[in-house]
Amino acid sequence: MNLGTVTLDRIRDAADLRRSLRGWLPVAESVIVKPNWYSPHPANFTDAHALGLLMDAVDARFTVVEGYSLDRQDGSLKYTVNGEEVDWRWIMRHPDWGWIMEGGHLELLRTQDRWFMETHGFTDLLDTHDAEYVNVTEEIWGGRVLDPRIVQEKVESIYPPARSRDVYGFMPRRLADMEGSTLISLGRVKGYGGTYPSLTVKNMFGLIPDPMRSWWHGHKDERLNDSIVDAVKLYASYFTLYGVCEAFRNLTVSDPQGEVKTSWGCYGVRGVEGFAVHGPNLIDVDAVTCGLIDVDPGKVGYISVGEKALGAYDRDASLRAAANRGKYISP
Repeated sequence: MNLGTVTLDRIRDAADLRRSLRGWLPVAESVIVKPNWYSPHPANFTDAHALGLLMDAVDARFTVVEGYSLDRQDGSLKYTVNGEEVDWRWIMRHPDWGWIMEGGHLELLRTQDRWFMETHGFTDLLDTHDAEYVNVTEEIWGGRVLDPRIVQEKVESIYPPARSRDVYGFMPRRLADMEGSTLISLGRVKGYGGTYPSLTVKNMFGLIPDPMRSWWHGHKDERLNDSIVDAVKLYASYFTLYGVCEAFRNLTVSDPQGEVKTSWGCYGVRGVEGFAVHGPNLIDVDAVTCGLIDVDPGKVGYISVGEKALGAYDRDASLRAAANRGKYISP
């Protein structure tokens, strides 16, 4: 189903996805993919099945890119400073992350990242496809980045200035070497019936290198929408962005009494036959997905902020998606 520049299709296998993407996804020898690997909770991350479908559907050499997350772990990881455990409030007051490198926590992050990749089948998947994995936290903390002044000039020649100039120091040289390539934000359909879903735009927030992005949220999330959109602007200045939001097997439901319990709240999981929403404008993709999952895109903060910098979304397309909700998601 074509909804303006956005496509909504049932997807059962890689052949379906290949047909759906044909003529829409820019052809490129090299493709960068940003999966959603925030945490390993049920249905909350891009799994090996979803990433594998995309890799099988697109003829290209893949680079998978992600940053560290304190929640992408097996539950054993604790963070202490001077013998005391710290939380997100403390991290918000100390955003430089020197403590995590000095305290030996960085190696623990690396160990947990390897655990996640191996346990969930990503190590084998990337080996099978001869794909590269670039961790932006490692690259940025290691100083292997472009000159922030050059990045700032490039971004601001296209978009309004970032709220925080720190963003301009977040372009790894390894990725910049592929400038002009297609970068797919492979988002999950997360947040059915809620008010702040995590789709393809918010997925790009994971390229902020901080393993916990408390500072980028700000007090009562007052900085969050700008931070998300600034990450998109950074990468849109160097790559051809394309959004793919998938619910190949399931999606998450906003539900404070949901069966999945996490440190940040509860949510439910709903099985689906399989579908994807995709297109060249991430704001449009997310607005259509919002219509599909019973969310008002006009009330989603990062969409409202993103429209000003990245272009307005198609209101009619979102409404048409909402009208077809029952064909893709059971009540």
